[in-house]
Amino acid sequence: MAQALQGYGRTARLLHWATVLLLTVQYSIGWLMPDIRRGMKPGEAMNLHMSFGLLILLVALLRSLWRVTHPVAPEGSLPAWQRVSAEAVHWLLYALVLATTLTGWAFASMRGWTITAFGALAIPRIAAEGSSLGRSIGALHGTFIWVLLGIAGIHVSAALIHLFIYRDRVMLRMLSGV
Repeated sequence: MAQALQGYGRTARLLHWATVLLLTVQYSIGWLMPDIRRGMKPGEAMNLHMSFGLLILLVALLRSLWRVTHPVAPEGSLPAWQRVSAEAVHWLLYALVLATTLTGWAFASMRGWTITAFGALAIPRIAAEGSSLGRSIGALHGTFIWVLLGIAGIHVSAALIHLFIYRDRVMLRMLSGV
């Protein structure tokens, strides 16, 4: 495994902010989509939502792999409880992004929807149409959406507290790689 860096490198920062941007777009599309009803076929909004979901899944997997192979040393000035909780929140966010995208994919698969990523690439189904397992997994999607949003809110709040109240280097490590 690579030696831990003091600050986040360019690739880590790029993957972080790309994830933030993609999730912002994804939540916006999700809230603007029409409600899903029995027998409905996915329209452009749903295809776009699923397309961004696939892109988020790919970026999240790449980001997780990058974090494992390019660790960043915890900020030395933080108390132990903050270092531990920051690490836990980061991994929880990765897990929730993965769980949210996979449950959404299972939900669309169970409904028998044909989804094309950005109108070009057909996304394979990961659950059989009408399967009870796919329905159960898909039902978790709505819960994960809210849990992910809540944990992301805690993450952002902590970053802002470090920036404006503690005035330490914690957030600067993600902004500038210091």
